Amino acid sequence: MLKKNRTTWQRLRRWSRYQYLRVMRMNATPYSVAMGLAVGIFAGFLPIVPLQTALTVALCLPLRANPVVGFMGTWISNPFNWVPFYYFLFVVGRAIVPWDVPPLELDQFGAMLRSFDVTEFMDFGKDLLASFKVMLIAGGVMGIPSAVLTYYVTRAAVIRYRRRRALRLLRKRTRLS
Repeated sequence: MLKKNRTTWQRLRRWSRYQYLRVMRMNATPYSVAMGLAVGIFAGFLPIVPLQTALTVALCLPLRANPVVGFMGTWISNPFNWVPFYYFLFVVGRAIVPWDVPPLELDQFGAMLRSFDVTEFMDFGKDLLASFKVMLIAGGVMGIPSAVLTYYVTRAAVIRYRRRRALRLLRKRTRLS
């Protein structure tokens, strides 16, 4: 039962704690949980929003990772942060690719829609494709180290949590006996 006197932050904190405990108590090996989250984080960095879940499941199966946790990891890029997240990928991508990438300007898009000139539309499409390539490269470059770091941190956290929980349950059982 949801109490009405809880603030939004309290509800968010409670929901986050619940999700954390769901992952930690999942009936899967620490490797599976950590690899699933790492794969999800990697896929979340790629600008292929409708295909992130499919890519996560496709990568989780051969790696014997947990696809449910992987799905949770893809939410590193979510509707609330898409614009700044992908803009950051675009900026990083422009800094690392060796070719010149034209900046995307929303004014250009608005003018194209008003005039509806086919040549402008084609030019904008080429710029958009170039930007997508840059964001895809940046997503890979940033996603791989993020996934590796996520794997090791998550695996250690799962092992630590499960050890502490097992000791706590053991102490509780010995007190009851």
